Amino acid sequence: MLEIRDSLNGGEDDDSRLRILCVADEFPWPERTGYKIRLANMLRGLAEAGSVDLIILHPGEEGALGDLDSNQVSLKDGIAPINEPVERTLVVKVSIATSSLRGVLPWLASGLPRRVVWRDWSAARVAVSRELLNGYDLIWWSQLDTWSAIGAVGNAPSIIDFVDLEDQKMRTSRKAQERPPLRDLKASMRFVIVREMDRIDIRRWRRAQRRASLHADGVIVCSQKDSVALGGEKTYVIPNGYVTPENPVGHPERQVDQKGGALVFIGLQTYEPNIDGSRFLVERVLPILQESRPDVSIRIVGRADTEVQELARASVEVIGEVESIEAELASADISVVPLRIGGGTRIKILEALAHRIPIVTTNLGCEGLPLVSGVHCEIADSAKAFAESCDLLLGDAGKRIEMAEAGAALQGEHFEWVLIRSRVGQIARAICEKK
Repeated sequence: MLEIRDSLNGGEDDDSRLRILCVADEFPWPERTGYKIRLANMLRGLAEAGSVDLIILHPGEEGALGDLDSNQVSLKDGIAPINEPVERTLVVKVSIATSSLRGVLPWLASGLPRRVVWRDWSAARVAVSRELLNGYDLIWWSQLDTWSAIGAVGNAPSIIDFVDLEDQKMRTSRKAQERPPLRDLKASMRFVIVREMDRIDIRRWRRAQRRASLHADGVIVCSQKDSVALGGEKTYVIPNGYVTPENPVGHPERQVDQKGGALVFIGLQTYEPNIDGSRFLVERVLPILQESRPDVSIRIVGRADTEVQELARASVEVIGEVESIEAELASADISVVPLRIGGGTRIKILEALAHRIPIVTTNLGCEGLPLVSGVHCEIADSAKAFAESCDLLLGDAGKRIEMAEAGAALQGEHFEWVLIRSRVGQIARAICEKK
């Protein structure tokens, strides 16, 4: 276990300000994924209500460990920037216990989803229990995993940010699974086994969500749709957002070659929904689009695994992780979000809206956002419809300009982080006052 004091200390204590402990399963910084961006902004919102200490229950995966003992992790990518309002950061290793056949029996007996069971949370439980002795006014749990693994601890009010409804996310993933050829017996058997395990975990996530909703003093979801699905009087909606840029990088008025056009898909390409989306885009959409636009190009941006890297070809560049997302957005004629599985609200959509980049997305890709097809973006689910929407926008500069302006206005009015963060602090104070 490793403690870092690396924050905005100073100033007089104010008895009216809350002492808040946030328990998270990821480093918020650098803000390179949607979840990290959300977590960082939740911390900033909480800091408007009081002083914030952060416990990071890090997975300790290969490549993240430095020359530290078994309960410590390297902080090379995770030290809080000096201007972030976190008083103390405590890092605890949560190792991967197992994800092999040896883990099946413990999983079956546990009643919890695999993602929770197949990690060793023992050091985390000790660390959180010890930290709570400091007397906090509020515990903020980031993601249901952390609360499910540690359990109900302490007497302070608790808020759980679900981020996604995991049962719904897994259900959409299960629907999109494609059965391998029967001649591949090993792959077919694995498909059947994993599909059944997913079916069980969907029920377990739903049960965990209900249990958490009953126990916690407040639960947070990303959209009104998720709020309706979850139900309960203690459910609050805190959407994702984006900081409106002073100088948007989009150029919807730019002339596009009649046979070409530049599509950009941005997202962590080790994340299953994005991997599936990249495959759908390259293998299903691109061949149709090339019939009318043979010179069209696709750039896939974000740290990628082998499956996505193998999609690279003459018309497809797999860029990997980049320092400047803005530079990639500036090169795009269209931002595409070809997601078929997943949940929550997409920061990548809000990012493109804010930068005035025309968007083509699936319904799932913009789920939870009040986007109107033909006004703020083009929405299409089938490969043919998706390709046709891209072709339509690439060929119509006037439409791209209108869409970019409408989208930027929507983002600035409803999905600006400065406004959203204030709601985080308000909810934290209101729940503590009820107690």
